[in-house]
Amino acid sequence: MRKNKKVIGIILVVALLLIAIGYAAITTIQLNISGQAQATPDQANFTVVFSGTPQVSDPSKVTAKITSPENLEATIDVKGLTAKGETVTATYTIENTSADLSAVLSAEEPTNSNPEYFDVSYNIAEPTTITAGSTTTVTVTVELIKTPITGDETSTIGLQLNAAPQEP
Repeated sequence: MRKNKKVIGIILVVALLLIAIGYAAITTIQLNISGQAQATPDQANFTVVFSGTPQVSDPSKVTAKITSPENLEATIDVKGLTAKGETVTATYTIENTSADLSAVLSAEEPTNSNPEYFDVSYNIAEPTTITAGSTTTVTVTVELIKTPITGDETSTIGLQLNAAPQEP
């Protein structure tokens, strides 16, 4: 019997060794990938400009044009208003030339150095949020609110528009 116990013991040891070697020989290999991602804002990705030729209500009394090479500045010049209530307008096209960002348009209060004689107002057409590749318009209105009687009246006027980027 003792011989049988030895044989059974040897068989158990060999079996355990074979199982251990089998597991040791083929195991799971784990592969890992790690790192970082970074994105940086670039002003070149957001462009909003004046485009086309501004339209005026009365070319004999108002001129309007885009004046900067980057199409970020425009002018309005009003001459020849003579009576209370006379009004002229200039309408500018604003284009969002960004590849994928929308632009939310807003404006500061118009400047007017002679509010006794002139009223300056504006209207941004809908939509005030323009998607990439789209346009809208802004109309500037100048009204003579008091008839001059002793001499020419002048005013320095202005309107500052703001275009804020927005994810579409």
